Amino acid sequence: MDTIDFKQLDKSSFDVVIVGLGPVGITLCNLLGRLGVSVLGIDARDDIFALPRAIGMDHEVMRVFQGIGVAGDLSSVVGEYRDSEYRAADGTLLRKFISPQSPHPLGWPAYLTFVQPALERVLREKAVTLSTVALLTGVELAALDNAAEPTLSLRQLPTGDTVSLTTRFVVGCDGGTSFVRGTLGIGFEDLIFDQPWVVVDVIIGDEPLNLPETNVQFCHPARPHTFVVLPGNLRRWEFMMLPGETAEEINQPDQIWGLLAPWIKPGQAEIWRSATYRFHALVAESWRIGNVFLAGDACHMTPPFLAQGMVQGIKDASNLAWKIAHVLKGGPPKILDTYEQERRPLVHKVISITKGLGEVICEIDEGRAKTRDDTMKALMEEGKGILVRQSLFPPISAGFIGFSDNALPMAGAGEPCPQPRVLVDGKLVLLDDVLGDGFALLTRDIALSATVREFASALDVAVFNFEGHYGLNEDNDVLKDWLAERGAHAVLVRPDRVAFAAVSDERELVFVLEQLAAWLEVPTLANPEARKAC
Repeated sequence: MDTIDFKQLDKSSFDVVIVGLGPVGITLCNLLGRLGVSVLGIDARDDIFALPRAIGMDHEVMRVFQGIGVAGDLSSVVGEYRDSEYRAADGTLLRKFISPQSPHPLGWPAYLTFVQPALERVLREKAVTLSTVALLTGVELAALDNAAEPTLSLRQLPTGDTVSLTTRFVVGCDGGTSFVRGTLGIGFEDLIFDQPWVVVDVIIGDEPLNLPETNVQFCHPARPHTFVVLPGNLRRWEFMMLPGETAEEINQPDQIWGLLAPWIKPGQAEIWRSATYRFHALVAESWRIGNVFLAGDACHMTPPFLAQGMVQGIKDASNLAWKIAHVLKGGPPKILDTYEQERRPLVHKVISITKGLGEVICEIDEGRAKTRDDTMKALMEEGKGILVRQSLFPPISAGFIGFSDNALPMAGAGEPCPQPRVLVDGKLVLLDDVLGDGFALLTRDIALSATVREFASALDVAVFNFEGHYGLNEDNDVLKDWLAERGAHAVLVRPDRVAFAAVSDERELVFVLEQLAAWLEVPTLANPEARKAC
């Protein structure tokens, strides 16, 4: 979109205003913009926040970036996420988290590292190419009134000039101290985890160093700390602050070099940036009031021990974007209720799991640490200490998914749908690049009647067949295997690539399509005359 004059904003019209242009806010701008939604994104900062923050993302997030169209632009920003080891003070391996090997079920490695400022730059550059997206920096939200028909007062910095703007929806992506959340009077549920840490990003030189080749959680009661291998020559250390230490004292060059002394010394590396943070485990009590929503750190704060903070925020954006777009195009507003129904309980579980891991890592009592070590060593000896990171996280279990007659989620419902590489015009491409932006039905070894195909078409569900010469051919069988594991021959996929449900035959498929029709308030197969009249 062309540049917008701040003083002319009151003469502009936007469907959605996004407050905060960190990774969650700018991702949401891109997602909505691609769907043709008119979006204004604002941020009080003139530029991208430069201090160390998120460093890990998963395959679902990379899939979102693929959908935005920036996957290729991130090649220099993203790197391999090494396996993670938990080690006792004596060096003994206590636990190991691994990632699945290729072929990757979602089309991307299960976990990746990245450099956040560079990633945000790519996302902003993409957003400004979209004809329906406008970004304004150095602009803060001064007031928010009438959540049902949001009216915003925006203030330009540093002049103090203000304009008023009314919009259909507002999304607060404005971080842990969210002005939007505070204005709405929404509190946090505290899961009781509060730890101060200092985070240090280092650029190592070409001199060989005796550094771990993998990521390590050092479970040392004297001072728990973390080492992470980042892209290129970047490395991160995180050190827990001990009782009595202050942020001002510890975040000094001499103190930081002292913490780094077991591995590196001045001259071998450069401290790029450092910051102190308090890690919390918090979930907002509500994620929406009227037509104002919260996303990212504005509605949940996650300890860093599974690199889930930004990941869950991007998943908020992916979940919310298609629902807002659908309602703006005339879809039923009840769809928006499913954002909190789906995301809050899932995020609550993820934070609880992460908190549990953090309590293991952060133990500073030597007696309890020894008991922990003994227990975890025994599990390693029993072969129970090596875990796949993704196996820890549950699927969506409520909201806009398919349910059986006994009110339980159907097979595959709420899981991310696999993304195989498929052969198109002699080239292998990722499936999402073929599916489009709407609902999709992926079938294998199932014959669909003309009536069912007509019903799917009435629901704007695109049908893709994975059989023979008349369908798509996948390169690595990840979809075939996923369906077989669930006893299914087809899967209905939402616009955010979450499975609505997997089904075994046409009867089950009709049952699922009827549920989708009810959500979308479209006449059902049982009332074909009314459906044809639409």
